[in-house]
Amino acid sequence: MQWILGFFAVLAGISNPLQSGANSVLNKAVASPVLSALVVYLVGGLCVLACIPFLGFSTRGAGGRLLGLPWWAFVGGVCNALFLLCTLLVTKKLGSATFTTAVVIAAVVTSLALDNFGLMGFPVRPATPLRLVGGLLAVASVVMIAIF
Repeated sequence: MQWILGFFAVLAGISNPLQSGANSVLNKAVASPVLSALVVYLVGGLCVLACIPFLGFSTRGAGGRLLGLPWWAFVGGVCNALFLLCTLLVTKKLGSATFTTAVVIAAVVTSLALDNFGLMGFPVRPATPLRLVGGLLAVASVVMIAIF
């Protein structure tokens, strides 16, 4: 079962630079970051709707559960919008490898902090010396890819 989760993580990783490139081309064609973002979310929304037969769609009791969430549970939408606007405005100027490198470095550092402090609902996984070395190696490898 773990391999399926890993497979979906790899798909997410592959989609990142593809999304950035596609979003940049879309933005260049329509010359409007806001319109481009709306088109991306429309297409994404249609894809989510197409998943309903496979994943189900239940709203029973969702309102009450949504009201009981901490404020930071809604940060994902803000982060998604920020990432989308960055891909629209920055990717072509930096290039895919440099943009993706910056994203991965930020993600590795942020993930280590989230795990270490148990933030945003993650279980605490201390930043042991080996985990920190692993994070540094990940950052070093990504930097090397961007530079060379």
